[in-house]
Amino acid sequence: MNIANIPADILVYAAIAVVLLVWLRGVLGTRSGAERQRPNPFAVPADAGSATGKNVETALPRGAPPSSGTPLDATLVRIALADRAFDPARFVENAKQAFTMVVTAFAKADRRTLRDLLSPDVYRSFDSALAGRERAGQTAEAEVLSVLDAKIIDAALDGKTARVTLRIRAEETYALIDSAGKTVAGNADRVVIMTDVWTFARDVKSGDPRWFLSETRDDVKEDDGMTLPEAGTAA
Repeated sequence: MNIANIPADILVYAAIAVVLLVWLRGVLGTRSGAERQRPNPFAVPADAGSATGKNVETALPRGAPPSSGTPLDATLVRIALADRAFDPARFVENAKQAFTMVVTAFAKADRRTLRDLLSPDVYRSFDSALAGRERAGQTAEAEVLSVLDAKIIDAALDGKTARVTLRIRAEETYALIDSAGKTVAGNADRVVIMTDVWTFARDVKSGDPRWFLSETRDDVKEDDGMTLPEAGTAA
C-alpha cells in the first residue's frame, strides 16, 4: 500500500495510538515474577536449597543445628536433611514476621494475606471468626509492637510433612469496636504481653518453599489481648 494514498487524519490517529501504547507500557510495565510473589516470608530463592527431595547429599546444610542428642535437635536435623533450605535461625526470624503479618491481617480482615499464610483448615477457622465479627458489625484494631521472644519447642517429620512449633511472646495492643464506635473488648491504649504457640507445616517434597501456619493456640490468655481462633491439629 502506498502511504501517500492514506488519508492524513488516519495517519495522525495511528501516530497517536503508537504514542499512547508506548506511554502505557512505560507507566504500567509488565508483571514480573517478583511482583506476582505473594507476601509469605518463608518464600526463598529457588537456589537456596533443594526442596524437591532429589538432593541425596548427607552433609548437614549450612545453619542446621548440631546433633546434641535431644529429640528436638535430632528432628530438626532430619528436617534440614529433607529440606536443604531449612535453617532454624532463619526459620525463627521468618516465623516472627509471619506472626506480625497474621495478627495484623486478622485485625484488618485481610483475607488475601491470611490465605497466603495459613493452611486451608486454619484459614477456614479464621474466615469463620471474621464472618462472625462482620455480622456483628464489629471491627478490630491491633498492633504488634515487638516480638519479645520466639523459640522452637517441638518439631516433627511425618513422611513428607515437616512441622515446627514455636512459643511466641509479643507486646501487642488490641481493641474490638462495635458499629457505634464503642470499644467492647480490649484497650487500644494498653500494651499486653501475649504468649502463643504456633505450628508451621510444609511438604518437604514440594517445590514451593513456603511454610504455612497449621495450628494456633493461646499459651497465656490476657483479658485485653486479641485471641486468634484456635485451629488445626497438634503436631
